[in-house]
Amino acid sequence: MLKSLLGALVLVSSGTAWAQGEPPPPPPEDELPVPTLTIDRLPPNTSWEFAVQVSYGAITYWRDYVPPWIGFGVRSGYGKHFGKHRLGVDGLLAVEGPIGVHTSMTLEPSLSWNFVSDGGVLLGAGAGPGVMYHQRNDTVIGESAWGSNVGANARLGWSQGWTRVGRRVFVFLEPKARVIDSTFSPSVALVIGSGGGA
Repeated sequence: MLKSLLGALVLVSSGTAWAQGEPPPPPPEDELPVPTLTIDRLPPNTSWEFAVQVSYGAITYWRDYVPPWIGFGVRSGYGKHFGKHRLGVDGLLAVEGPIGVHTSMTLEPSLSWNFVSDGGVLLGAGAGPGVMYHQRNDTVIGESAWGSNVGANARLGWSQGWTRVGRRVFVFLEPKARVIDSTFSPSVALVIGSGGGA
């Protein structure tokens, strides 16, 4: 009798220990965690970008005929990264003034610095020379001339962070000061573009 009771106690205690060693049952389906995917914006070593711009400012070569006017341009940039800063080169090809009447075309390479904060604030500056071609077609005998300029600009706007994964979108205002034919020529441009990195 005593042996039977001891055997039963051993079996019960063994079963309880085995049950306690089992993993807990899985939760119901409605309690399972929702899977999430996070994409880190890995900082690039170098980056590039393309953009379009609309500008407004003095048309210096035709200042006796044309008031401040709008212009259109395409631009690109490339540079090496140092943390959140990028040092590199930019290029701008733009048409200014009444197209087909008093037109100035300009090609402007420049050295540039750009910075994008964690909050998306974009700051930048650049400086460089430019080559210009002026064309006038409002008379029977047209007029054309080549010229040059030197200028500097600043940038303030918004940008997604630098990244080597996916694309970066940005928009900024760029006030610019140029000297064209020994005459001061101010302007401002709205720039919208995107780019990537590696």
